[in-house]
Amino acid sequence: MQNSIKRTARIVGVALVVCTLIGLLEASQVYFMSARAGRSLSFARATATTMPSWFVLAALAPFVIAIARRFPLETLRRPSTLMAHVGAAVVYSVLNILLAGWLSDFVFSDLGQRYGFIGNFWRLLAMYFTIVVVQYFSVVGIYYAFVYSRRYREKERAAAELQVRAAALEASLSRANLEALRMQLNPHFLFNTLNTVSVLALKGEKQRVSRMVSRLSDLLRLSLENDRQTLSLREELEFLERYLEIEQVRFKDRLTVKVDVEPAAYDAEVPSLMLQPIVENAVKYGFSQTIGPGEISIDCRVNGEMVEIEVSDTGPGLPDGRAQSAGTGVGLTNTRARLEQLYGGNYTLELVDRPGGGAQVRVRFPFSPAPVTSRQMSQLAGNA
Repeated sequence: MQNSIKRTARIVGVALVVCTLIGLLEASQVYFMSARAGRSLSFARATATTMPSWFVLAALAPFVIAIARRFPLETLRRPSTLMAHVGAAVVYSVLNILLAGWLSDFVFSDLGQRYGFIGNFWRLLAMYFTIVVVQYFSVVGIYYAFVYSRRYREKERAAAELQVRAAALEASLSRANLEALRMQLNPHFLFNTLNTVSVLALKGEKQRVSRMVSRLSDLLRLSLENDRQTLSLREELEFLERYLEIEQVRFKDRLTVKVDVEPAAYDAEVPSLMLQPIVENAVKYGFSQTIGPGEISIDCRVNGEMVEIEVSDTGPGLPDGRAQSAGTGVGLTNTRARLEQLYGGNYTLELVDRPGGGAQVRVRFPFSPAPVTSRQMSQLAGNA
């Protein structure tokens, strides 16, 4: 009840201000037109002539808005809604002309006394009825315009909030998918390494087993400490170096690794644990199946707005000698899925024959500088 009273008072206040401004504008027009016509009409008299009808409009505005609220535009096709507005327009017009005529012609003028109250009412009704009916529907139209404008803004705000929540949910789901994919690599890599350790243990090579277990513990510690989805290529190469130490213990002097990194590429942001499964794939299919020595090359560079990484081996190459998709094993399939999550379709991952023999994995994705970590900040502060 109290809210309804406040709302009505606010409507009357706004209507009174607007109608007063319009009434003063009309009074000024009447004043200047009378002066131009050579008739003596004071501004006060011009105001008394025009203002009553606008004050009555302000007073009757809550009635019009109440009808518009009771019979909204959505129900205009119903006969009852149309009849209600037509009836309300007639009532409004009669009341408006009656009150405005009384104020204007009986209180502020002598026209009412000249024609009499009833005669003056019929005279004004014949002159202004149609105009006042149009005035009623104009007020209704303004109210509907305000209501639908507010509803549109509310829908836009709700849609924006929904879009933000959907984006947050999508980002959360994407992070969950990436984390699940990343966590698949740890048991996959651990299983392969422990399998190698068990083979060496069966052969009685205690020293090599001890070195591999030590390198494996360092590698797992780094893996568990890093919970980020992306990191700099420099950090990724540091992690890969631990893995290659294990493989070099396994193959002794047979395995040679060459790393060629363009300086600008060191700070590129790359998916964490991206290189390890690619290099592991090169070791498994391009080197471990051969008897003699072999070489794995890792080339990283920035080409325009793309990071390009190539991992090559000197093994037997692809079985059919043709380009293939990025393999069907856990490591490369996982890497492709993570690149898809991070970059959508803006990446490539190809497994092709190397021109000089062997196989090559080519990866391209957008360049983005990796953010500086707290550990790097501490190192920079220490160096300073």
